Amino acid sequence: MAPQDIRIWRRGPAPTPAGSGDTHDYGYFGPGSQVWRVLLHPVVTPFLAPVTALLELTHLGLQQVVLDHDPIAVEARARTGMSPIMAVRRAQRTVGVPVPIILGDKPTADRVAARLRRYHAPMTGIEPGTGQPYSAQNAELTLFAHVTIMQAALLTYEHLAYEGLHAPHRLPPDERDRFWLEAKQFGLLMGAVPDQIPVTCREVELYYAGIADRYGVADNLFHDLGLAPMLEMAREFSPSQLPELAPLLLSAAFTPQLIAVLPKPARRNLGIPAVLDPFLDTLLRVTRPAMRAFTFRPFGDAMARRVAGPDALALAASARRIQVAGGGWWKGVQLAG
Repeated sequence: MAPQDIRIWRRGPAPTPAGSGDTHDYGYFGPGSQVWRVLLHPVVTPFLAPVTALLELTHLGLQQVVLDHDPIAVEARARTGMSPIMAVRRAQRTVGVPVPIILGDKPTADRVAARLRRYHAPMTGIEPGTGQPYSAQNAELTLFAHVTIMQAALLTYEHLAYEGLHAPHRLPPDERDRFWLEAKQFGLLMGAVPDQIPVTCREVELYYAGIADRYGVADNLFHDLGLAPMLEMAREFSPSQLPELAPLLLSAAFTPQLIAVLPKPARRNLGIPAVLDPFLDTLLRVTRPAMRAFTFRPFGDAMARRVAGPDALALAASARRIQVAGGGWWKGVQLAG
């Protein structure tokens, strides 16, 4: 990968891995944390952006932020031509934020999070349906983004992550609660209000129940984020783009399985009828063994490099070495990096 490509993901200087040097700064999470356990599995990062998008797509506030400010929607409406690579870059930039925050040292996490807050600050407007003002950096949307990003990581891990001979499985309740308690720091760095951040699975359930009325579908959603971008990208497609499109094509191929990892209320928010639940669940069970490929170094490294970039690959490799040295979950398991 050419050095200039690093700018797709990198926010400012190169991130410093947690635990490097003589400072023993393991960042805000560190070895032995449930957050590291989840985010370090090589199947999680490639699917983090699409699963997060599925959880967020029909939230009215965030939906309007995307329609008004996301480059894909804006460019599609302008009909100025759009390469399919643009969609890949969008996902890559998204993943480029949480990885250094979670796997970098504290100065790296602070710097990347501050840049994210500054980037979101100008994204303001009015929700057409409600007439209410919105801001990408307000308390509601910051909290929603935190919860959905962390839930996307946990869902992907529990449904798709093979560890050696062990099939994907739901973590015990105490470990799931510990994940959410640890993850609170991520929400704080994003700018969420401290006492609003859920720190147990039960609190996450109550949070979603409390925002049930914030889901819906804007009239122009599927046109501006679906049909229009697809038509523009089709016009600009070239076979030479296929290597770069690999992460996008992989996510598209596994879209039914990614929908299947979602809780049933999230499926209903997407308009997936309950009658399809048995089909989706069966499809996931039948095809899940293919996810073992991510635990083999060549494939896992290739996908991580294309989706999350060389910095993320280096951060993950460093964190896994720390985990193995400490006798953590990854000891003796061949994983990417």
